[in-house]
Amino acid sequence: MSTENFVGSVFESEHPRKTYDYRQDKATEPRFHFWSDSKYSTFLVLATLFEAAVVIALESVIFAKFINSEFSEKLGQGIPVYLMIFILCQVYQVGIAWDAVRMQNTIQVIAFILLNLCCLIYAGFQFQQISDAMKEIQPEDPDLRDELKWLITRLLIVNVVVIGVCELLYLYLGARLYQEFGWRIYKKIGADPGIRNMYRWYQILLTILKIDMFFFLGYSIQYLVLVLHAGDVEFPLTIVALPLICLFLILAVYAMPRPPLSSRCVTNPNLW
Repeated sequence: MSTENFVGSVFESEHPRKTYDYRQDKATEPRFHFWSDSKYSTFLVLATLFEAAVVIALESVIFAKFINSEFSEKLGQGIPVYLMIFILCQVYQVGIAWDAVRMQNTIQVIAFILLNLCCLIYAGFQFQQISDAMKEIQPEDPDLRDELKWLITRLLIVNVVVIGVCELLYLYLGARLYQEFGWRIYKKIGADPGIRNMYRWYQILLTILKIDMFFFLGYSIQYLVLVLHAGDVEFPLTIVALPLICLFLILAVYAMPRPPLSSRCVTNPNLW
């Protein structure tokens, strides 16, 4: 059979060859994904919001009760600072969970679950820490101490239970999202082991930068309040460095998916 019927000009004119234009597909792709269309992603963010609301409410009550008692003057600012950092961690977890499902980052989902596990462990230490600190103080009214200790102990137990139940739920949702995001990433970048390995390290680096901001903020708050004094030389330097380092971390996260932008920022000081 002659091939001119298939390769000839008549066939090609009626059925032109289609080529894949990557630039056109990249142009039609939205630059900012606000949400994921997965039901497990919705459940994860809703569970995170629930945990944050309950834990922040419990920690706020403990903070208010502790500040308004005589234990605050005798024990100093250590326990109130740790309570504030714990509240900050819950708010940060909501952002990490939302950003993980928005970017479909499986590594960040795993990091979020590990971060919540650290909160669960710290909540157990917090329970023992506050109980031991209140035992060492002899207040003027022992009945008031026993009543306050009973209330704070019950609130801390509820705090640990809520975080523990949510952690179990996160493990289930994380396993589902790992399978779902893995399939989507496979369809996006293919099965090339080299590309998949590079993409995995890219996700790990991006997640470390995002998690690093919280630990830096937590350490800086403790260092400013508990260690430094207003007359120390490091006090104003730390205050100035705090927003600058946070800005650099945000710029690093923003520039990571944009290699030309990151290279221009390094080579051209006028873009700073």
